[in-house]
Amino acid sequence: MYQEPEKTAENWSSAIREQQEASRENQPSEESKGEQPNIELSDRLRKFLDIPMRLEVVVGSTTMTLGELLQLAPGSVVELEQSVESPVDIKVNGKLVAKGEIVIVEDRFGVRIIDIIGRDERIKRLV
Repeated sequence: MYQEPEKTAENWSSAIREQQEASRENQPSEESKGEQPNIELSDRLRKFLDIPMRLEVVVGSTTMTLGELLQLAPGSVVELEQSVESPVDIKVNGKLVAKGEIVIVEDRFGVRIIDIIGRDERIKRLV
């Protein structure tokens, strides 16, 4: 189904606004905000902010033999090991950084971040 780019952009803007409103509602009150660190970016760090990073969303995976792979044809269905309800992996430059859920706006896919992998967890995964 073709949709004009302006309409698609409007739908995505609407979905993003809804998400921002929901996240504002879930933010801590003014009293507890003082407990969170205020992150100030140094000029040295700002220089790195425009470096492109490859973000990928992994919906699922499977293992198959070479014979099974060679038998694939258009219309073949490959069953993935992940269930539909499971969160998807969000990777940056091949490293897991978050978990998310797939969202659909009109005829486009997106991902809503539901959990960010902490520094300690990322280090554990490296070992």
